[in-house]
Amino acid sequence: MLKMKGKKIISLVMAVTLGVGLTACGTKTNNSGANTGAEATQDKEIVINFPSFWVGKDSKATVMNEIITKFNEDNAGKIKVVVEEIADYNAYEDKMKTNIAAGTVPDIFIFKSGTQAEPYYKSGKLMDLTSYMNEGWKDSFITEAITEATYDSKIQAVPYEYGVTPVLYNAEQLKAAGYDSFPKTYTEFFEMCDKLKANGVDPLSQMTGDNAWTSMLWYSQLVVAIGGPDVYADGLDNPAFVEAAEVMKKMFEYTTSDAVGANAAVASGHFLTGKTNMLMNGPWFIGRIKSEGAEGLYDNVQVAPAPVYEGGKGEEGGYIGFVQSLIGAAQQEDPAKEAAVIEFLKVLTDAENVKKLSISAGSMFVVKTEYTDSDQVDRIQKQMIDQTNAAPYIAPHFAMSVASGVATEFPQALSSLVLGETTPEEFVAALKAAQ
Repeated sequence: MLKMKGKKIISLVMAVTLGVGLTACGTKTNNSGANTGAEATQDKEIVINFPSFWVGKDSKATVMNEIITKFNEDNAGKIKVVVEEIADYNAYEDKMKTNIAAGTVPDIFIFKSGTQAEPYYKSGKLMDLTSYMNEGWKDSFITEAITEATYDSKIQAVPYEYGVTPVLYNAEQLKAAGYDSFPKTYTEFFEMCDKLKANGVDPLSQMTGDNAWTSMLWYSQLVVAIGGPDVYADGLDNPAFVEAAEVMKKMFEYTTSDAVGANAAVASGHFLTGKTNMLMNGPWFIGRIKSEGAEGLYDNVQVAPAPVYEGGKGEEGGYIGFVQSLIGAAQQEDPAKEAAVIEFLKVLTDAENVKKLSISAGSMFVVKTEYTDSDQVDRIQKQMIDQTNAAPYIAPHFAMSVASGVATEFPQALSSLVLGETTPEEFVAALKAAQ
């Protein structure tokens, strides 16, 4: 299992203060590192294929396009990055999985960390970035992030975007229900949900479609709140997984009628229109609140850690956090193309470019970035950073902490649970069977 320990992640975010970055990975035929620029003699323009989901409505799309456009202009006639736009995150992930299963990978691509990264690392298709990183490049990153991109003693990816997933909530709706702050315990939490419901507001955005992302994050919070930040050390035999399932089933009594089968677009859409009060998601979603939220929504969104579970081993203020994205690079037989890929990856991880992405999108990165008082740091992003720095621990989410088969089974198992077709014990049994 690949994951970063809680206390180390706290120091990570404190060191970055506001920035976090995505990962680039790769393997190569000749990795001497003697020439890191694309200066080798070449007969024609080098084309770098880059399928990306940082396009369309993604909060990083505009600035990412600006970075790539400038790179292409600066290297006109020598290097050209061609972006294949795949706006749907799940479709993107499915395509990358299909590629790796077929033994091929694009020149540059994005993939998730944790156990979900292992098929890429084990494929033997990624560029070994170790020598390039050892030339000083890795000093641009938080140390723990480099560890996340290391497999079999080789740095096989560039760590990039960092994610924390607190509760985003509509403070105006909470105030109308009689609350000036977010509840500290789950008992108080469900009391608040009852009051929101009485006011005609669906308290929670939940979903079981696709990867059940938002609901998976709630389950992650519950498992850690009940079993503590080291709960995954015991595997799925820990009773916290069954107890968390019981609470998840109750949570679905406070969500929208279309939650079973809903995908991320539906779940997030309900929050953006004000139909639901709470959504669990990360800093990358801030840009969408600004651009797609109902009038006045952004001004009313606040951030809170998930509640404490009475009698559980978690602590107040505990957070879920992880390297959200890695950038991988394919092995290259042509040294000139390899050098071109490295040159582009260094542009993507340039501190000033990362700062622009962070400020524009509200995202956090693992690239060390300095901010000044004049930088327009997003209000919601700052709340996330302050709470992350104050957290007693930061634990990984469920899907990156279990075998990929378990993460794949989770949405279907959750659907059966909340529909009453299975018990919490049978829910966990289904997950175990997928290991």
